[in-house]
Amino acid sequence: MLNRSGRILLAAAALVLVPVAAVSADPTLSYPVEDARADFAQGHYEFVGIQLADTLELPGLKEAQIREVEAKYRIRPLNRHWQTFANVEHDPAKLQRLRSYCIRYNLTLWQALEKKRRDEAFRYRY
Repeated sequence: MLNRSGRILLAAAALVLVPVAAVSADPTLSYPVEDARADFAQGHYEFVGIQLADTLELPGLKEAQIREVEAKYRIRPLNRHWQTFANVEHDPAKLQRLRSYCIRYNLTLWQALEKKRRDEAFRYRY
């Protein structure tokens, strides 16, 4: 049985841990660079985007890069259930988390693909 000071300490620890859990609510969006490198190593050349009400947004890429990605690669929306759940546009914090993840993931995957193209182009051949 805990005394009064033990209960207060336990309650204070619980209050400190709750906001940390709320910030990292989606553990699948924690490591975009590592995820992109792992997908590239496995041969999964799939960019990520955010499905909005009327468009699919690809953060982190320029217009020319977006056109090339749309023509050559698959695009996976991170918010697959945008029609059935509350729209991501109405939750600025979630939208910012998705954009941040997409930017880092897409840039890392694009850089890896560019390096692969360069290595293949300059490979010494007879």
